[in-house]
Amino acid sequence: MSRPQSLKPKSAVAAIDFGTTNTGYGYYMRANKGPVSSRDIVMEQQVSTTLLLSPQKKFVAFGDAAEDAYKKLTLKNEHRDHYYFRHFKMDLHHKPLLTHDMKIVDASGKSMVAMTVFELSIKHVKKKVLERMELNMGDKIIESDVMWVLTVPAIWRDSAKQFMREAAVNAGISNAQLTLALEPESAAICCKEMALRKTEGIEGIMLKAFDPGQKYIVLDCGGGTVDTTGHEVQENGQLKELHAATGGPWGGKLVNDAFEEFISELVGADVLKKFKAEKATNWIDLERDFEQKKRSFDGSGEVDLLFPHALKAMYEKVKGETLEERLQKSPYARKCELLESDILLKSELVITLFNKATDRINKHIEELMLYKKLKNISTILLVGGFSDSKVVVSAVKTHFRDQLKVIAPPNGGSAIMKGAVMFGCDPNVIAVRISPFTYGVHTRMSYDKNRHGRKIPKDVNGRKVVDNVFHKHLEIETLVMVGNKSTPKNYVVTNRFKPDVMWKVFKSTDKDPVFCDDPNCSYVGKLAISIPETVKETKVSIQVSLTCRGTELEAEAYLPEHKGINCSIRLDFLDTLQAGCDMSDTIVVG
Repeated sequence: MSRPQSLKPKSAVAAIDFGTTNTGYGYYMRANKGPVSSRDIVMEQQVSTTLLLSPQKKFVAFGDAAEDAYKKLTLKNEHRDHYYFRHFKMDLHHKPLLTHDMKIVDASGKSMVAMTVFELSIKHVKKKVLERMELNMGDKIIESDVMWVLTVPAIWRDSAKQFMREAAVNAGISNAQLTLALEPESAAICCKEMALRKTEGIEGIMLKAFDPGQKYIVLDCGGGTVDTTGHEVQENGQLKELHAATGGPWGGKLVNDAFEEFISELVGADVLKKFKAEKATNWIDLERDFEQKKRSFDGSGEVDLLFPHALKAMYEKVKGETLEERLQKSPYARKCELLESDILLKSELVITLFNKATDRINKHIEELMLYKKLKNISTILLVGGFSDSKVVVSAVKTHFRDQLKVIAPPNGGSAIMKGAVMFGCDPNVIAVRISPFTYGVHTRMSYDKNRHGRKIPKDVNGRKVVDNVFHKHLEIETLVMVGNKSTPKNYVVTNRFKPDVMWKVFKSTDKDPVFCDDPNCSYVGKLAISIPETVKETKVSIQVSLTCRGTELEAEAYLPEHKGINCSIRLDFLDTLQAGCDMSDTIVVG
């Protein structure tokens, strides 16, 4: 099929910001290879990250449409067999082990394969992006012309990043046309561009923050996670990472969780559970009302919420007293007021709902300032949807008023999306990254008494060797130059009867671990290399490199004695079974 004439000189970059609470997308059509401006990026309004499936697990709706459809089902009591997922992205952060076939539960406790939930969600958003681009162009989009960017928290594990990549590929995005963008990095890219362009509303402090040589911290406050990176601006305008990303699950969802805890304490956990099951529509309305009021709350005044009459009636039936009587005996007697159909939350109470999140954010910044490389930083950029909250901005500014300049750029929630599109246009805008861990592979080495003394060596063909050695490829906090290849390590395959060569990949918070069972080491996945059948030798030399010069851990393999013959290589962080990877009989360090 020939390319449409209108697209011949153009390329397109589309970014999907798949968030915990909201999902949105943006795209950029360009006719040349010049730098992209945030003004030229088309943004679409975000929708709730909510998926509704039929009882047969078929797609019904995504976003606000899913919430509305589910609400209608609850009115007719037809919702129980449907699958309704909200805030499911956080499962990739909280679950200790991620696998291809792991399951997550929906609002009513029914389980489903997580990969399918993410795949169907991304597939829907991808379709919307293409439809919107075609409407904008007035012509058909050829998907091979689109570079896709998917945002992920910088603190995510390698397994979570792989999970999102595979879900996107399953949704129909070509693996070769997909890149992952770290959320705080994306925000920094956008903020730098706005500062250099002197966008209206940008503070003078922020303009100076992006001068060459300046250092700053980006604090990305999302719906689920808060993660941070530190950057230094290079002379050429590129960014150098100063410290590997850190953070935790302290985003806006913590405020919603605190609100639910408040309601639970007020009416009792048993009553709330019964209410959510039997009056799901009313609970959805209360959640939506609070979410809207949470976003607009500025730290003063009362928050007025419509309080479900059905909840009051259910409480009185179960507990045998009025909810007003219960309130007067509770710790909230002076912090809220029940009216006929409303509940008024005093500002003091609402601020306490934010405190669990803001206190942890402030504590995290304090911990960051203890790092040697970040001690001279004087500026913090607050970005992400949760940073649009005046309560969050005020809490951070007040806490650090004598130590740091805290900047909340205008439309900080959209900075990540626009920056992700810019990153898709020019991934080299981040010039230097920091290795977050020491990475290595499980292998056998010649016995060194000084280094391997705690292990008893064994004799293999007259040679003393020791197994379970951590063979280091990357050292924690090492600078990794984007675009440069890492130094390969040499291995020899001694058993060619197996079709694939496999290593167990480990990571450590130590700089120089000796064995893979050292206290600070942990298994992260498998590295599989396929040697072409045309290579017949019983012993084959292989050069392997691991690097984190991009947003994901990468691996490459070469056969130095067989020029022109390539090896296929794959990292798998979703295979949690260590069995089948013991290379003590087949791999020797060269």
